[in-house]
Amino acid sequence: MNKIRKPKLIYCTTIMASFARNDVALLSKEFEVVIHVFAPRSKWLTPWSLIRQLFFLLRHLPSAAVSVTQFGGFHSFLPALLGRMFKVPAVISLGGYDCASFPSFRYGAHHRFPMGWMTRRSLRMATHLVPCSENLIHSDQHYSTAAGDPIHQGYKAFDPGNSTPCTVIAYGYDPERFKPVGVRRPGSFLTVAQMNAPNFQRKGIDLFFAMAEKFPQCHFTLVGNTTAMRYDHVPTNVELIGFIPYEELPAMYARHEFYVQLSIWEGFPSAPCEAMLCGCVPIVSKVAALPEIVGDTGFVVEHRNAVELQPIIGAALLCDTGLKGAMARQRITDRYPITARQRFSDLVSGIARAER
Repeated sequence: MNKIRKPKLIYCTTIMASFARNDVALLSKEFEVVIHVFAPRSKWLTPWSLIRQLFFLLRHLPSAAVSVTQFGGFHSFLPALLGRMFKVPAVISLGGYDCASFPSFRYGAHHRFPMGWMTRRSLRMATHLVPCSENLIHSDQHYSTAAGDPIHQGYKAFDPGNSTPCTVIAYGYDPERFKPVGVRRPGSFLTVAQMNAPNFQRKGIDLFFAMAEKFPQCHFTLVGNTTAMRYDHVPTNVELIGFIPYEELPAMYARHEFYVQLSIWEGFPSAPCEAMLCGCVPIVSKVAALPEIVGDTGFVVEHRNAVELQPIIGAALLCDTGLKGAMARQRITDRYPITARQRFSDLVSGIARAER
């Protein structure tokens, strides 16, 4: 007896991060997933990467039931455009960069040409948009007040006329993969960020270093350092660690009391959710979905200001970290279970069936 073949799904992404791997695993239950990673080594190689993607799509898209693109950007333009030509619905999952503009540190798709134009056209041509947070549709940010950075963020702030159907679906997390294990180091703070010059400011690493200076009795760990990154000064109580395998992250989280995310902009970041499942007390900026993620289980910093942050770190060191950490784990388990992301797979399957 012949096995029924699954319909084909084209999955385009810029990085196979944890959220991408989790979505691919879910989608693979219903589809034969064919993956294309769009990752030019430099901006000058972007045209070549677009040509490679074009040939990939011409080969696979006509026989596909649907395409899913992780993030809007250069790489979402051709799946949306060719999807219209070949009548293959295009779903774009929005993550943060594609809904922002921060010219002060050259971050966000919408502050430069042609990426901003291609992102906006992609989102208009798409069949359906799936932001991971309401804040990516439209929100006001007051955490950072750098000159030239718009207060209004979200894709509709930059393209108010966009009428593409939209469904907000947050990511989900596995409490069995991420859980408290081993011995936790007292007075330890952790942040995870891919280090480059823009991210030093965007991810709040400058404030992370400033707090290390103010609290020399504590230990601060940065995971995601790169050999290409140069720092003016690294406090002696800051440990710089490069990239570690995804499988080793739970143990890394569980060794620390606090997880720090002082970003100027995010969508729905996975690292604080994973750290909270491991019992870390979260300390986050009042940006996008971060306050919603944390709730009353941690500490929220209203403004990007070291003077305002210092007493919050002091208060965190005095709190009952065992109780707070248990509350943090329970919040993620209750609000963002990995099973909830099934809605994304169900949505994509429904769109694919509707177009057959």
